[in-house]
Amino acid sequence: MNEKDRFKNISSINSYISLLYKSLGSFLIPDFKTNLVLDHRCFHSNIVIYTQNIAKQIANHFGLNITKVVVTFVANLGVPGRVELSSGNIFFIEIDIRYQSNTNFLSAILSHEIAHIYLYRKNIRIDDTFSNEVLTDTTASFLGCSCLILNSSFEEMSFGTNLTTVHSFGYITQYEVGYILAKRDFLLQQDSSDLLIYGHSKEFHDAGKDFFIKNLKRPYIKKTFIGNLASKFDVFLKKATITFRCICCEQQLRIPSLNKPLSVRCPLCNNILICYS
Repeated sequence: MNEKDRFKNISSINSYISLLYKSLGSFLIPDFKTNLVLDHRCFHSNIVIYTQNIAKQIANHFGLNITKVVVTFVANLGVPGRVELSSGNIFFIEIDIRYQSNTNFLSAILSHEIAHIYLYRKNIRIDDTFSNEVLTDTTASFLGCSCLILNSSFEEMSFGTNLTTVHSFGYITQYEVGYILAKRDFLLQQDSSDLLIYGHSKEFHDAGKDFFIKNLKRPYIKKTFIGNLASKFDVFLKKATITFRCICCEQQLRIPSLNKPLSVRCPLCNNILICYS
């Protein structure tokens, strides 16, 4: 898979992170600074109770005041999971029965479905169905469930061949989830890689992190000789400002062209960026 296909939704993902900041405020990341790790107390010999315990823990992580999450397993659902949204405090989630035996699968599916509930409660929605699903995946990943999602990738070998295909859950690629995790780690000044222990999670994370670091260089490097000449020409034309997007939340920023380092605080996400003007 080439880079374009690995990160095909990246523009939408960045715009949805910006939407989350605009809708919820700059406290967004500090309020979700902990990566969700399942508590062993979720375990129960009854798979339905076990799954509902996982669902409840994810709901608690999102700060949802929910009385109960009722999970049922359905044959041939057509999608990994589906949630029924309502104004009440009891939510119903259906999961395709073929995923019931694997905790990583259940965690990833429930992260997505409960992110739907979170967005519904916050009245954040995009009318286009696919775009709304990308928003939901972005929300689940950015607010602390990215490690659960990355750990859910799995391999299947095609019958009668030696071809192995890597599968994952969600509407964005696992590489994009790795990118979101890298951005999240950058904001929180942490390293979540030790939580990636299943499937191809480390591979996806490393590729996503490389892509993020490459994009970090956009407005935050010293200009080349040609860039400095262009800057001086802008000053001459009385256009002595530089515009760029915040690497954290994609807010449009403007700084004076002074040919020196500047410390810039983004007014939307409140993060401090060191820029070279």
